Amino acid sequence: MSLLAALPGNLHHRCMSQILLSCWAYVIMGVMMPAAGTDTKSLINAWRKTNEQELSNSLKIEYGFSPALARSLVQLMHEHVEANYGNLRGDSQVIYHAISAKEGPGKSIDNLKIVPVTLTVSHPDDAAVLKEQGVPGLRKHKLLRFANEAYDQGGLLIQEDLALLLTTSIRTIQRDMQEMRRQGIVVPTRGEIQDIGPTVSHKTQIIELYLKGYEYTEIEQRTRHTGDSIKRYISGFSKVVLLSNKGYSIIQIRELTNSSEKVVSEYLALYKTYKELASDRLNQTVTKSIEKLDSKKGGLGVRQ
Repeated sequence: MSLLAALPGNLHHRCMSQILLSCWAYVIMGVMMPAAGTDTKSLINAWRKTNEQELSNSLKIEYGFSPALARSLVQLMHEHVEANYGNLRGDSQVIYHAISAKEGPGKSIDNLKIVPVTLTVSHPDDAAVLKEQGVPGLRKHKLLRFANEAYDQGGLLIQEDLALLLTTSIRTIQRDMQEMRRQGIVVPTRGEIQDIGPTVSHKTQIIELYLKGYEYTEIEQRTRHTGDSIKRYISGFSKVVLLSNKGYSIIQIRELTNSSEKVVSEYLALYKTYKELASDRLNQTVTKSIEKLDSKKGGLGVRQ
């Protein structure tokens, strides 16, 4: 049990309220702490007057916590709020809790570690899918998107999660997944991954099809992803390759491209495999990425 969950109800509510106000204040101000001048010694008292410091003082004075424990609790609550309520999602996204992909089989749901994942509830691509494939097709499209997004972020959804997110029955989810399985489409749910073992991300699967010479229409049919999505994945792949060739580490690439470490690692492994086999498509893809970056002031937003 986490320290935050172990707090009494009234303390939990008060701590969460104050830390939320603290984070909100920082967002409005656009800084992480009060502005500082050059005379740091004379400004030390001003620096200490933050909402987080107020919360830490309350924990020490009103509840008798030691300074070390108070600091730990404030840091824990800050991380909790940032992960679950921070500015980590777009307008059409939600934070949902999935089972950690690192959890093995055999545990009850109450004993499994969960991780927050960002899921895209609505996307412009959905309109084209609805027009071409109707409501059942859109449901399968979103089902696959939810499962893939969670898996890319280190989480695994279960069929009950998908039924809840799509406001349908578990039986419908099972039927949809069976149909996609017959088409060779892997939906990375917890049950599916336990049966077949870890697999590569959907983005890597799409990039590999592209490098093998498949055209956009063929990839769309095989993966149930739209042409625009495929183009975005290829563009993301080319940026990862470009940054790697410039000497950036996996961690740096992850931060610069807003991709998961898992996806970045898979992209680099794919590049290594197809560097010679698909040199023409790789060169064409990376060249286009370079041209786009050169046409934008600041390029990747980092110093080259």
